Amino acid sequence: MLTLDTLGGAAAPSFEQPLEMLQACHDKIRRFCDTLDKLPPYIEEHGVDEAARNAINDVVRYFDVAGPAHHTDEEEELFPLIEARVPAAASRLEQLAAEHGYLHSCWNAIRDDLLSLRDGRIRQISKNELQEFARQYREHAAAEEAWLFPAAASALSAEELRAAGARMAQRRQTGG
Repeated sequence: MLTLDTLGGAAAPSFEQPLEMLQACHDKIRRFCDTLDKLPPYIEEHGVDEAARNAINDVVRYFDVAGPAHHTDEEEELFPLIEARVPAAASRLEQLAAEHGYLHSCWNAIRDDLLSLRDGRIRQISKNELQEFARQYREHAAAEEAWLFPAAASALSAEELRAAGARMAQRRQTGG
């Protein structure tokens, strides 16, 4: 019940298609948000069993590692290039960056509770806090999909996108 579905056997986009890869990350974010929504009722029915602990581990790993890397990709690769081509976009980009910071703060607020739940230090977690985090992340992803990705696709050349994807991949190889 709390397992994450695969992409249906389809090959995930690579860093050679950075916008498609970022979109695939948003799809994963939504699946992890779905897991957060399902966690409290699951625990009410089954307790913190192995499936719940595994789901918590998966969510924590994603939002500790992949989530911040995703934000860095957008902020370091897309934002500066879009702002250079579309100066009027600066305030919109600033808002998206602020949302990244806010989402990170919200994550930190629930992360310790998730780990305490997993480790048996607490017996339940706030359903409202998990749902609110998930709602905010879904809305942020939808806003980026509606504006940021199309703006990047229209403002950046294929070569710029390839170079951005290469830098994104390099950051993952060097851990930075």
